[in-house]
Amino acid sequence: MNILAPVAIITDSAACLPKELCHQYRIDTVPYYVHIGQQSYLSGKDLQPETFFERLRAAPEVAVSTGAPPIQAFLSAYQKVSTWAKAAVSIHIAGKQSNGCNAAELASRESPIPVVVIDSETTGMAEGFVALEAARAAANGESLEQVASKARAVVPNVGVIALLENVAFVLRGGRLGGAARVVSDFLKIQPMVSVQHNRVSLCGQVRRRSQGLKALTNKILDEVRDAPTHLAVHYAEDETEGRTLLEALKARVNCVEQYLTRVPIELGAHAGPGVIAVAYYVEKETLDLKQQLSRFTEYAKEAIRSRLP
Repeated sequence: MNILAPVAIITDSAACLPKELCHQYRIDTVPYYVHIGQQSYLSGKDLQPETFFERLRAAPEVAVSTGAPPIQAFLSAYQKVSTWAKAAVSIHIAGKQSNGCNAAELASRESPIPVVVIDSETTGMAEGFVALEAARAAANGESLEQVASKARAVVPNVGVIALLENVAFVLRGGRLGGAARVVSDFLKIQPMVSVQHNRVSLCGQVRRRSQGLKALTNKILDEVRDAPTHLAVHYAEDETEGRTLLEALKARVNCVEQYLTRVPIELGAHAGPGVIAVAYYVEKETLDLKQQLSRFTEYAKEAIRSRLP
């Protein structure tokens, strides 16, 4: 007789979790739709970020949008994990920016197992860090209530800040208000946008890329201060720029975990080509020595596994 795991973790493609982590923790991912002109794709399945940004750069005038997975897609995910888990925690992109959480909630009512749906209130690896911490709790055998509680505790401490080439795409998608439109029309600025606490807001603006990267770094330092911090740098096209930014942040932040990935399509569709973003999770709770040692050991194991052929 198969022994069922206490809790499974489900997220969506906007979370941008590295494949090796999804495999390690059996995190199931529900893909978002990406619409380019008259064509539709499943993010991460039919269309990869590198191809998406190439097409966006080549034809910036073509209409681009994203669409939440249908209820049936979430229900299929819940049915799938019910074969090996007793319950599930389903963690998704900011609910006020997408219909994904609502669709997941409706699907949970028909699920064969109990499902707790959690709004990450953000996107990218900021959302991914919520799912990852929940998955680590689930891997430790914690109950549905404990895993859901852990995920909810992480949500206030995550966010993503992105530096855009221009404001055109984010305005086209209706993610910023009229004030940003006026500023961009007159100054031709490169805006810095944050996605946190279910809000998309303009948090800075510069004229040159070098100024923007410096402002992005300083903004992250203001957010995390000296607390233990999990970082992910998302780059759209320039991997060298992304790696340089990550190394600069690691040198100045109490970084306990870091990733370098492409900008997820769900963010890129509204940010445009050339975007670079930093997602973070700040550990604000006080851990005792035993907990810190356990956490460090887990991260060290993951680092070793990621380097194995």
